[in-house]
Amino acid sequence: MSTPAPSDRYHALDSLRGFAMFLGVVLHAAISFMVNVPAFWPVRDLEPVPLADVFLIAVHDFRMQLFFVLAGFFGCLLYQRYGLVGMLKHRAKRVALPFVLALVFIVPTVQVTGLYAEIENVRAGAVRGPESVARGVAAKLVAANPEASAPQLILDYVLAGEAVARLPLVHLWFLYYLLLFTIAVAVLAPLLGRFTGTRLLLVTDAAFRRLIAGSGRVLVPAVLTFPLMLPMTWVVDTPSQWNPQWHIVGYYFAFFCFGWMLYRHRDLATAFGHRWRLHLLIANTVLLPLMLGLVVKGYEAERAGKDGVLAMKLAGYAVSVLYTWLMVAGLWGGFLHLFARERAWVRYLADSAYWCYLASITPIFVFQFLVRDWPAPGFLKCGLVTLATLAVLLLSYEYCVRYSVIGAILNGRKIRPKRSPVSSESAATGAAA
Repeated sequence: MSTPAPSDRYHALDSLRGFAMFLGVVLHAAISFMVNVPAFWPVRDLEPVPLADVFLIAVHDFRMQLFFVLAGFFGCLLYQRYGLVGMLKHRAKRVALPFVLALVFIVPTVQVTGLYAEIENVRAGAVRGPESVARGVAAKLVAANPEASAPQLILDYVLAGEAVARLPLVHLWFLYYLLLFTIAVAVLAPLLGRFTGTRLLLVTDAAFRRLIAGSGRVLVPAVLTFPLMLPMTWVVDTPSQWNPQWHIVGYYFAFFCFGWMLYRHRDLATAFGHRWRLHLLIANTVLLPLMLGLVVKGYEAERAGKDGVLAMKLAGYAVSVLYTWLMVAGLWGGFLHLFARERAWVRYLADSAYWCYLASITPIFVFQFLVRDWPAPGFLKCGLVTLATLAVLLLSYEYCVRYSVIGAILNGRKIRPKRSPVSSESAATGAAA
């Protein structure tokens, strides 16, 4: 088994992690354009786009699963390289501290912009889609002081301490769960360390190596993941509360553990991504349409009280887990093939992705709200929201974050490159030319 030197980097997997983050920005930018907007989303565009629903279901079925495989992979790297204490210190700086800072400085802006949109929804009357909890809060604020402006109502809400009392996790749940997994590692590592050199560990390692090197490296994990889907609704549930939802914790912890084991056998990391083109092709041309059909028809049958719902749900789960693992393995192999060599622009985007994802929801709300009533095709407005959001995030990263203390916390210290001075002689020569 090859052991990389401490200076080695998995450039392709860094890029893959950044891709998962940016894909989350694009996904959230598309939510207001869905036909069936989730209840928790405050902005609902007047020009819904059915493809937005397809996009969300597809991406939701592999993006965070891929992230936690990568988190387990890099978590094991840290553990083997720096030991348990070193890993915990690294996670405290790169995960716990950004989580706390985001809760203090980013989540309140999400609350304010989301509440502003919901106040305007209440005053507008009929707004498509299910009513959210925030809509109920907005309705009470408007009823208590109907003449007050939205900013005044929000200020009263904040000063009353309600914002702190209702502080949500929103998109930061992935950091919260990663911290839970880090605590689990801290507890389990000393216990499992006792099995080092035992026959049980040798048999386990041998079985995992056969799995990754063999033809069942996608099917077997899918089969093992299937039981974890049984407590879910029609798709993988998204955490929505501080109290851990243990069926979701267990589901994502399985992907984390897979990534951990994959680093322990990192000489097979490339083998896991073999036939990546075929995996991506089958996933998106065969399984995705089948999964969409089962979810849509099954959900409609459930609402109508028809028979056969359980069978459709189980079939949907089976297709879903296979789609998930095909996408994880396909993207893993694709990025190892296409981005194995470091490129400056890819490295830059990978570095910026963490900040861009953490800070993304507020500008998304703002741009979605600004365009929601425009009489323009939804797909054009969705593209505009996405591009405007990415522009704001990347500019803020370059000029406010990359070379700051925040940038050092998120990605390590960066030194701003200095422009080489032009000598007077060179300037004179250039002028003469």
